[in-house]
Amino acid sequence: MTNASPPFQPSTEQAPPGAAPGRAGWLERLFGLRMLIMLAVAFGLAVPGWLVALQEAKAIEKENMLQLQTDLQQLTELGAESLREALWQIYPELGEPIIQAIFRDPRVKLMRVQDSRGSKPFFEHQRPLEVGEAVISLKREVLYQGRPVGSLELSLSTLQASQRAEAAQRGILLRTALSLASSLLLAFIVLQWRLVRPIEYLKRASGRLARQALDEPIHLQRSDELGQLAQSMEATRVALARAFSELTASQQALREHAGGLELRVAERTRELEESNLHLSEVINNLSRAQSELIEADRLASLGRMVAGIAHELNTPLGSSLTMVSTLLDHHRSLSRAVGQAALRRSQLDEFLATLGEGLHIAERNVNRAVEMVDKFRQVAVDQTSEQRRRFDLAVFMAELQLTLSPNFKRSAYTVHVAIPPDLIFDSYPGPLGQVISNLELNALVHGFDGRSSGNIWLSAALVDDGMVRISVRDDGVGMSATVREHIFDPFFTTRLGRGGSGLGLAIVYNIVTGMLGGRISVNSQPEQGAEFVLELPLHAPTGDAPTRSEALPPLSQTSDC
Repeated sequence: MTNASPPFQPSTEQAPPGAAPGRAGWLERLFGLRMLIMLAVAFGLAVPGWLVALQEAKAIEKENMLQLQTDLQQLTELGAESLREALWQIYPELGEPIIQAIFRDPRVKLMRVQDSRGSKPFFEHQRPLEVGEAVISLKREVLYQGRPVGSLELSLSTLQASQRAEAAQRGILLRTALSLASSLLLAFIVLQWRLVRPIEYLKRASGRLARQALDEPIHLQRSDELGQLAQSMEATRVALARAFSELTASQQALREHAGGLELRVAERTRELEESNLHLSEVINNLSRAQSELIEADRLASLGRMVAGIAHELNTPLGSSLTMVSTLLDHHRSLSRAVGQAALRRSQLDEFLATLGEGLHIAERNVNRAVEMVDKFRQVAVDQTSEQRRRFDLAVFMAELQLTLSPNFKRSAYTVHVAIPPDLIFDSYPGPLGQVISNLELNALVHGFDGRSSGNIWLSAALVDDGMVRISVRDDGVGMSATVREHIFDPFFTTRLGRGGSGLGLAIVYNIVTGMLGGRISVNSQPEQGAEFVLELPLHAPTGDAPTRSEALPPLSQTSDC
């Protein structure tokens, strides 16, 4: 297979550490591999050969020593038998022939005959020892008719036996060396033929692959591992040639489409800019709508407060108006009686008594109305401002409930308040009031759907680290896990299309975690009611806290729910 010209030039970067820098490095690595294999073969042959040669040399040495000991024993026995008559007759000349015959053996270094009846040797022959020469000795009694008549001591040199053993060892070593040399030569020939030359061929083929010279096929007629490697390299060459051809075609196609692509990119960019502009306008419109909804929620809260004021003031003012009307009727009756000169003492006394009682009732109702107006005034100031001040939570909650009472008085839903005294806050009562109002009204609107009655519990307790735990709990229908997961998301509502804006609890969450510096969580299960838990510091954070108009994040930061 032939391929087109390479689509890119070969790399001119330096080879990484450990890679062959050129032909010299390749030869060095190949020579090292060859030497490694040769050394392994030599070691594998030399060690067993040396062990066998050493064992064989020791066996020869042992055999020579055994033969020397056997010769020593035979010579000693022969001499003892031959010297028996000479020692018995005390006639040395009689044993001289046998002694001379034994001593002619060059291995004999000492031959001493001792008469048992004398202290001097009966006969003694000795040769000097060479440097480093060793001997073995044997001494035996000479018996005549069962009685000892003397002794024979004979010493033989081990030099000849050692020389024969060394000669045999040299022969063994020579044979071993010749065997090792012939084996190494044969291994070198086989290695050169079966390993080195194929590796050199594959190395040259690998170099061609590295240079992207993919024209020449890689063929190695072998069925072993090197043949499999050659087949793999050939498959790689074919795949690279195909890939380079496809890459060249792809590059050509890319060049052809480059001009049109630039035009399409410019067109898509223009469309994207127009879409971004339109999206910015939509976001701005939604932001304005969001601000209007927040302001509407705030105005609705103020409207509820005004309705509460009107409702609460209606009772004392109505009572005062009724009493004043009654007094006016009595005044007109008294005036007619005076005009007709028919006024009696009893009528005057009755009028004065009624007047005093009526004025007392009117004064009491007016004072009650003044007190309510004063409380409503403080609540109104808090609701319409973001002023920070110190306040008692119990007193504040009581005033707040007055503004919310009209929403519950004509219903079967009851609010139970349990706030301990002396929980003094240094915080923002207006935003806190909006939070509590939203939670109570949220329970009233959503928590009792389908139920004709219910209860809401508002409680507070001081916890560690200057934190107050405020709980708003109801025994309503509760909420599912899906609703609970998204309950604080902006614009999330379960009353879509029925007047729910989906902002009430989102505003609550951001006021609690922002201006008030606290945390809020919800616990609820279906048909088991819901509980909103606020953990607020007695001292709200100082610094630039977000205002209520910033209680919701920008639309670009809200979730998709």
